[in-house]
Amino acid sequence: MNVTVPLCPPHTASRDPWVTSCTVCGVRLLDGVSIEQLVGRVEALTMEPVQPTGRIRGTWAEVLEEGDGELWAYWVRPARNFAGYEAIDCTNPDPTGEQLSGLLLAELAGFPQVSEGQSESPSPEIGAAWSRRKPTRWDRFKTWSRANAEREFITIALPLCAMWCTALGVVLGWDGVKGVCAAVASLF
Repeated sequence: MNVTVPLCPPHTASRDPWVTSCTVCGVRLLDGVSIEQLVGRVEALTMEPVQPTGRIRGTWAEVLEEGDGELWAYWVRPARNFAGYEAIDCTNPDPTGEQLSGLLLAELAGFPQVSEGQSESPSPEIGAAWSRRKPTRWDRFKTWSRANAEREFITIALPLCAMWCTALGVVLGWDGVKGVCAAVASLF
């Protein structure tokens, strides 16, 4: 008895995220796309023959492209953009899917690429302050200046004065406010 596997161009992924194969034909899928379909997307855009190497890291698949007499190896994964895939070149011979995603994110963000000959600056630990510490009120008082005085007046004294004037206006009423203003004006 000859069992044939039906061809299913629109592969159907399982609802279980841990099952990474088509529910109809059993082909391994990368985000709902087979490796052959992904290679087809790459070939359609590059117009060069592309072959998968068989190495898969998460949703990334390594492909080989021959062009101008040279052989290029890079990693691709399905995406919802114009090309239908994302590609990244990695110098690490055995990267993880997380490293490949981090490289793509760094490239899209415009961070400079660090080659193996360069040493990258050590990044601070998670939770470490990335900026200088904020000076305390005493530190600001020690370096007092006219700009500091104006800033303190605006942020502290002006709201206090406005609240006292409002309270005085409520207690005295309009006639009382006019009387206080007339008394202050008579002093000058």
